Amino acid sequence: MTYATARNNFTFNELSEYVRDVSTISDSGILWHIKKLIREKKLMRLSRGLYGQGLKDEFQPRLTDSLKKLYQDVRGAFPLIDICVYSGADISSMQHHISTNNALYVEVTKEATEAVFHWLIDRGIRAYHRPTESFMSDYVNLSEEIVIVKTLVTESPVIVNDGIVMPSLEKLMVDINTDADFYYLHGGETFYIMEHALNLFKLNKSKLLRYASRRGARQKMVGLINECK
Repeated sequence: MTYATARNNFTFNELSEYVRDVSTISDSGILWHIKKLIREKKLMRLSRGLYGQGLKDEFQPRLTDSLKKLYQDVRGAFPLIDICVYSGADISSMQHHISTNNALYVEVTKEATEAVFHWLIDRGIRAYHRPTESFMSDYVNLSEEIVIVKTLVTESPVIVNDGIVMPSLEKLMVDINTDADFYYLHGGETFYIMEHALNLFKLNKSKLLRYASRRGARQKMVGLINECK
């Protein structure tokens, strides 16, 4: 427990290497003790091969200079609309089979998506307007620096970071499972992302399900959460 207390989380291999320096216990013996501590609720299995004491962090989407500039530029040009921005890197970091996503996402009031899209294009920014699954598959390369313009659903759960409106973890989890441009994550990858989110971050399930209801995805999200238990 001393090893676990000193770390937010650790893998079996990391623990095994540490134990070998102080004891002659075998790997099977270490695994037996891990399972015993889990049964006693002194340790948690956070995800596959990852353990910890279950101290969860607040999810904080990364705010880069380019993301901040995008928000401020769009806000300056369209001062009366709601805006929310985030980086595709936040999604990639939670994947099991990690794929590059260098896109920046800007969500705005439904009636303003087309105007914002054309405003970005006029400034030489490679942007895409509410891309469908087939369009994403055929024409969009997420390894490139692009901007994807989407609709900001009313009453979306958001947070404010240094004056920039960004999605909460609850919003991201629902959007990943419902938005066509995230088609490449649908299936087994969404299970891993949700498991990762539930185990490592504080997640308000009531807030998530309220938003899921607005997206017509409540039952889908209930099923996914239960599957991850």
